[in-house]
Amino acid sequence: MTTPAYPPKPSPGDRIAVISPGAGLPGLFPRPHELGLERLRKEFELEPVEYPATRKMGSTPQERADDIHAAFADPDIKAVIATIGGDDQITVLPFLDRKLIRANPKPFFGMSDNTNLLAYLYNTGIVGYHGATVMTALGRPVAMDPLTASPCGPPCSPRASTNCGPPSAGTTSTATGRIPRPSTPNRRLVPAPAGPG
Repeated sequence: MTTPAYPPKPSPGDRIAVISPGAGLPGLFPRPHELGLERLRKEFELEPVEYPATRKMGSTPQERADDIHAAFADPDIKAVIATIGGDDQITVLPFLDRKLIRANPKPFFGMSDNTNLLAYLYNTGIVGYHGATVMTALGRPVAMDPLTASPCGPPCSPRASTNCGPPSAGTTSTATGRIPRPSTPNRRLVPAPAGPG
């Protein structure tokens, strides 16, 4: 196993890639997507950068892999966040260039079917963060969940200092990931003991 890389987390003013590795649902549901982008700008002080397949329903696995490659290869992009999950994401994995991604480690934030990409990154030696996506947590109508938006509560908000306390085991405020929960546990996975027979 490769020693995991812990890429630096984004800071205010940084550019963050917004991709749809599983489904281009922002094209069908633009309101929560636009709200999520607005909150990335205003609440987290990050500059979202979209890619060709971000809003494209029916994009091919190769098109979505191209977006992932472009996001990781761009030195001006400091982190990558998914718009939403999508069960077609698993079809993207065979098209990914492990060497390109490993050579350009960045924090990746996503949940649900983004677990596929989180596992891929872990196996590539890059720590990702299981948590909010643009459309679900950041694009929530009326207000973000208090656990996403709070100045300092379990888990800590994107604006919280690192002295805020330990990370929570649930969904975290991952847009800037000041204190996120890594997808890689600090323990080894041990196979279950063989049962009788």
